[in-house]
Amino acid sequence: MRGEHGDAVYSIGLLRDAAGWSVPVALIVALLGSTVVHDPRFGVSCLIGAVFDIGTLYWGLRRTKGVDPHEALAGGPLAYFFLFRILAKGALLVAAVLVPQWLNLFGMAAGVLIVDLTLMTAGSAAAAWRTFRPHHSGG
Repeated sequence: MRGEHGDAVYSIGLLRDAAGWSVPVALIVALLGSTVVHDPRFGVSCLIGAVFDIGTLYWGLRRTKGVDPHEALAGGPLAYFFLFRILAKGALLVAAVLVPQWLNLFGMAAGVLIVDLTLMTAGSAAAAWRTFRPHHSGG
């Protein structure tokens, strides 16, 4: 998506929508994954990763209220926050590798990527819907 300033960034509104859509997606992925692989660790790991992924996104977006979206995403503390998010996702994946008796690596991978997967699918569908919808004139 393109921001007001011509830079390629996601809009804050789209990120908020994706975070909201990610909650039911995470529940569905956790339940279906546990059923398919016959391992409750998949669901637990997925939900742990999803809670972190969705929760930190909500926290970061809450900090952007009243801030210019371009500045919020382009630099400063919020940019460092998103860098921290990526590093922490990696740490959760490493934790899943180190304690396989409690966590499932594939479930954790699905969980920490749930917002990204939702943004790719539902976000793309929403953008296409808005783009190709007929425009009505006000006159």
